[in-house]
Amino acid sequence: MKNLRELWGARFIHYMTEFQKYMKYVFTGHLALVLVFAIGAGGYTYSEWLKEVSPDFPSALLAAIIIGAALTYSSPVTLLKPADSVYFLPLETKLHLYFKQSLRWSIFSQLPLPFILYIVALPLLSATETGTKAEFIWLALFIVALKWIYVETEFYFRHAKRGDWIWGDRVIRFIFAMSFIYIWLGPYPYLIILFAVLIGLYSTYWRKQKQNSPFPYEHFITIEQNRMMRFYRFANYFTDVPHLKGSVSRRQWLGFFLAPSQLEGADPQKYLVKRTFIRTDDIFWLWVRLTVITLLGAVFIPFPLVVYIFTGALSFASAIQIIYALRAGEEFRMDMLFPLNKRPEAIRSTVRQVQWLQALFVMITALFAFGFGGTPFLLGLIIIAVSEITLQTTKEK
Repeated sequence: MKNLRELWGARFIHYMTEFQKYMKYVFTGHLALVLVFAIGAGGYTYSEWLKEVSPDFPSALLAAIIIGAALTYSSPVTLLKPADSVYFLPLETKLHLYFKQSLRWSIFSQLPLPFILYIVALPLLSATETGTKAEFIWLALFIVALKWIYVETEFYFRHAKRGDWIWGDRVIRFIFAMSFIYIWLGPYPYLIILFAVLIGLYSTYWRKQKQNSPFPYEHFITIEQNRMMRFYRFANYFTDVPHLKGSVSRRQWLGFFLAPSQLEGADPQKYLVKRTFIRTDDIFWLWVRLTVITLLGAVFIPFPLVVYIFTGALSFASAIQIIYALRAGEEFRMDMLFPLNKRPEAIRSTVRQVQWLQALFVMITALFAFGFGGTPFLLGLIIIAVSEITLQTTKEK
């Protein structure tokens, strides 16, 4: 490589090749069909709600909070590798050439999210007569400028503090961004000058602070590794990813689900399977995500028939994926020495319990959306029935 710019270019090409290799398995015809129905149902519900929204609805505050949060999360994409902590040392005075390209890509790749939220918020702002067309155009330009400044500010802060108190930095920047957007949409938009000065001073302060500390290679390499692992975990839902490394968390706050086991029958295996479900990040958060999506569907989809189909499909997805996730793994485990093979029974028991819990959450949420009636209880019954059928028809390995 002649210089660090070429090194960034080579790494970027490799990164995009890796990204496209897995994304072609993610965005298939099935997912496109689901997205069309989801966006259509969400758009219809949103448009119907806008017809009844009150002029006094705090649309400016809501837009400021949502867009401000999207702007605040501005973690830089560096594409650093573990070996860089050694090989980049002689080039530390020229690292700005590499990170200039890195920050540009970080800004460009993170702009779509706040812009999508901004476009979604525009009909609400217009319905409540908040802001003018000129203010909306300027707000779009401000979003670009704020994202640019915030990506650089978070890079400076991480450089200076090595990642310590990063959430404190984000809280401060969130308050600045939210206040900036809210005031711009308010009756006294000229007051944004105050927050513009504060944002500029805050960024300048951390830019000077980072000059007094060496570059924290390990911190930025860890950020990059975690970012790629999140992408691999997402892609692993659609295809096998050999780079994926599992992680576990204790989750002591869920310890009451793990009652002490008795060394007889299937009880020890049930304890081990429950422990695996609760403490394995991929399995636990998979169930949480699917449950939350089901709850959102029960609240925002206005047609009961569509809700029934949607809930049944996601309950099947939850049950089947948890079953195969708990069965996975060919490595030796100490429980294989147990004389009675009760693990399949323990897996069925655990999946049945978590799906009953999912049904309970959906029923409670649906009571607020549909009121007391047959729909909430029918949704819970669908989840239980679909999960039980899945358990009974899924073959053992």
